[in-house]
Amino acid sequence: MENRLDTTRFDSAIDRLPRFRVGFYPTPFHELRNLSRTLGINLYMKREDMAGPSAISGSKIRLAEFILGRALEAGVTHLITRGAYLTNSGLQFAAACLSAGITPVLVLTRNIDRHGKLGESRGNYLLNQIMGVETHVVDVEGDIWADAGATAQLEGIIARRKAELESMGHTVMVVGAGGAHPDGFIAHAQTFREILRQSADAGMELDFIYHTIGTGTALPGMLAAKLSLGHPVKFKSIAIDPYDEDGWINPSIIVERTQAVLATLGSSVPDDATIHRELDIDRRFIGEEYAAPSPESTAAIRELARAEGIFVGPVYTGKGFAGLLDHARTGRIPAGSNVAFLHTGDTGNLFEIPEVVGALVGH
Repeated sequence: MENRLDTTRFDSAIDRLPRFRVGFYPTPFHELRNLSRTLGINLYMKREDMAGPSAISGSKIRLAEFILGRALEAGVTHLITRGAYLTNSGLQFAAACLSAGITPVLVLTRNIDRHGKLGESRGNYLLNQIMGVETHVVDVEGDIWADAGATAQLEGIIARRKAELESMGHTVMVVGAGGAHPDGFIAHAQTFREILRQSADAGMELDFIYHTIGTGTALPGMLAAKLSLGHPVKFKSIAIDPYDEDGWINPSIIVERTQAVLATLGSSVPDDATIHRELDIDRRFIGEEYAAPSPESTAAIRELARAEGIFVGPVYTGKGFAGLLDHARTGRIPAGSNVAFLHTGDTGNLFEIPEVVGALVGH
C-alpha cells in the first residue's frame, strides 16, 4: 500500500486528536503460560479489561476518550447512549462521562422473551445504578435489531430525552450502540500500536490477533493501523452477531470505518476489495443468539479461569475465546504460532442471570 506511515507520523496523527484521558495506558500484555503449553502455541493476552477507571472495565474506554475529547470541545453537557440492559459499552461510557464531568444517560433494552422482566439489579445494570446513572429500560420481545418497531420506540425515547435536555439549555451528544461514533473508531489504532511495542519487548512478532466482534468498534482502528504500518499480522474475528451483508452490522460497515480511520491517519486508503480480503469473521460461535450462553463459551470461561486465574465474560469475550481454543485445537492456528487475544472486558456479566451466564459451576 502506498503512503505507509512510519511510527512517528502514526503517533503524531493520533496525538493531534482531541482526547480526554480516563484509562490507564498502555494496558498489560502478557503470556498465558499454561494454555500455551496445552495448546502448543505461544498465547498472549492484551488486557483492555484492565483499562480503568474501575476494576470492571474494557475496550470502550478508549473509544470514550476520543469521543469525549470532541464532546468537551463542543461544550457537551449530556451524553446519551443505548444498548442492551447488560451493556458493557454503556457502563464504560457512563464511568468515563462522570470522570469528564458530563452527565450520562442510558437507554437500554431487555429481551423479555429470553430474560424476563427486569427484577433484581445485577451485573452491569447494578453498577450503573450505584453510579447514579439515569437509565430508561425498554422491554422488547425477541431480537431488538430485527424488530423495527422496538428500534423506533428506542429512537423515540432518545429523541424525546435529547429534546427535553436541550430545552433546558443543555448540549447533548448521542452515541450509538457499542460506542459506535465517528470520533471513536481511531481509538484502537492506538491499541494495535501498543501491541506492537509490547510484543517486540517480549521478543517476538505476532502471527495472529484474535478478538470478539460485535458492534464493530475495535477492528476498524486495529486494521487501519496494521495497513498503515505495513504489518503482516492477521486478524481473526469471532462474531457474536450474524454479520450478514444486509444486517445492521456487516463486513461492508467495517470496511467503511477502516477507510475513515486510514484517512484520519493520513495514510493511503485502499479500495473496498483490498480491505474485505483482510476480514476473517468466524460466525460459528454465536450460539443460540446474542446474550445467550453457549456450551463452548461456558467451557472456555472455565478453562481459562482454571488454567490462568483470568476471567472472560459470557456475552462477548467468552465466545471469542471459545473460537480461539477451537482454532488452536483444530489446526487453524499452526503449532508454534505467536497469538494474542484482545480481552475487551465483559466480566461484569458473569454476575448476570443464568439465562445469560449459563452453567459455569458444578462441572
